[in-house]
Amino acid sequence: MASIPAERVDERIMQFTIEEKIQEGVFTSVYRAFDPVLQRRVLLKVLHKHHAADPDLRQRFLREAQACAALRSEYIVQVYALSEYENCPAIVMEFVEGVSLKHCIANESTRTLTYVNKVALHALRGLVAAHERGIIHRDIKPGNILVANDGTFKISDFGLASLAFVPSITAQGMVLGTPAYMSPEQIRHEEIDQRTDLFSLGVTLIEVLTGERIFEGSSYADCVKKILSFHVEMVDRFTEQSSAEFIVFLKLLMAPQQQDRFASSKSALDAFEKRDPTISYHDSRRKPLPKKLLFSVFVGSVLVIVVLGIVLTNRISDSVHVPSTIAQSTRDSNAVSIASDSTVKPQRDTSLRRIEAPIQKVQPSSLKALVVNSVNPSVKDSGTVLFASTPWAKVYVDNVLIGETPFSKPLTIAAGTHSILFVHPSFDAIMQTITVFPMRESTVAGNFFDHVGYINCLATPWAEVYINDQYKDTTPIEKPIMLTPGKYQVRFKNPSFQDIVREVTVLSKDTLSIVISFKDQR
Repeated sequence: MASIPAERVDERIMQFTIEEKIQEGVFTSVYRAFDPVLQRRVLLKVLHKHHAADPDLRQRFLREAQACAALRSEYIVQVYALSEYENCPAIVMEFVEGVSLKHCIANESTRTLTYVNKVALHALRGLVAAHERGIIHRDIKPGNILVANDGTFKISDFGLASLAFVPSITAQGMVLGTPAYMSPEQIRHEEIDQRTDLFSLGVTLIEVLTGERIFEGSSYADCVKKILSFHVEMVDRFTEQSSAEFIVFLKLLMAPQQQDRFASSKSALDAFEKRDPTISYHDSRRKPLPKKLLFSVFVGSVLVIVVLGIVLTNRISDSVHVPSTIAQSTRDSNAVSIASDSTVKPQRDTSLRRIEAPIQKVQPSSLKALVVNSVNPSVKDSGTVLFASTPWAKVYVDNVLIGETPFSKPLTIAAGTHSILFVHPSFDAIMQTITVFPMRESTVAGNFFDHVGYINCLATPWAEVYINDQYKDTTPIEKPIMLTPGKYQVRFKNPSFQDIVREVTVLSKDTLSIVISFKDQR
């Protein structure tokens, strides 16, 4: 099917018989309808009236129809045409006889490795077809995968799809996706690519296999915390329900950092179809070594380790004894080194995602933080500190920029009391005080989401939401509005009614709901 000109409207829309509204979303309503000309049922995905008046959203909707119409895969719900319903643009789509995967998960008989393997295979084939066209789904979840009566799994609802080459169409500042299935980069408002869909697919496959929604929480904030604190070792507990090989595959789908996942849906599909048991989590792109060679390398490595152990033991016995914790810290080539007789000069750690040079020169006399010089391992009045934050943050120790989380390893800091500052541009800074003890390891963590609150807004019929006279979003709002604690003025605007204003107080870790109806003013 050729791409559909945005200005062309299917005149047959008036002949469709609307049978049922089956879904109400943030941007669209979905209807089941019957086409008497072609004698088949179809789905109509109709853009809401108040969104249809927005030229950017309308253009995005039309471009989505054009892009999806070009997709050809039995594993994707097909787009037939672009039409109109009640003066709003509508996409005419394939109606799949069957149920959603979400419905099937409720049946425990489907929680088998055979079943989840089939879901993974079909979903990956569908994603490859979309990704090769530059289309990212952004909201892969059980509810958006349909199970046809013939057993085929089809990806549906590209309502959140975004053309990778038309980023300006996405509404500014809006996070698209269902919270419990979102990737870390979606939460952090970072660049989205096809690896985002792979992460969400991994979350979905775990739910298919176990019935467990691993990131589900009582609030949006709870989901966010679970996603941002996730590490791949957490899926090891599902090994008994699946296999070690499948767990490795999940880890490559769900690595918190995009660069640690499969490079693309195509590489994920290739690895899955080959079922290569030698695949490594740490390098999904490396060609696996033959098993015989792997065994030889393993035996050789063991022998080398034994010989080195004997040599090192003899050398250590002839040298000055150094506590193991200090020795390990001083051998850390990634640690920032601050000489006791020079200006502070943090060294760049190439393993970090982001790090900056110091913003100021500080004399040692005013700097409490002392990182042990690797040339002088006899200094024993220091401990190690692991810095962590949710989400990322710049870290200052005694007002000196040390770097940016995540750090690959703990830093060795002089014993004593230090002030720690976590700074993120979207939140208020977090200040903490820590006491470092000699030859001990400690952790300093800052969670910005512990210091914010949320507002849910619901308006009838709809409204633009302004907070302290700054536009935030238009209802229905997909996600709560995040704010730092304090008092705010919330204004609801609809051109057909008088503004409604509410004064509210937002508390940390609290979600406030505001429900208004313009019709009550009449």
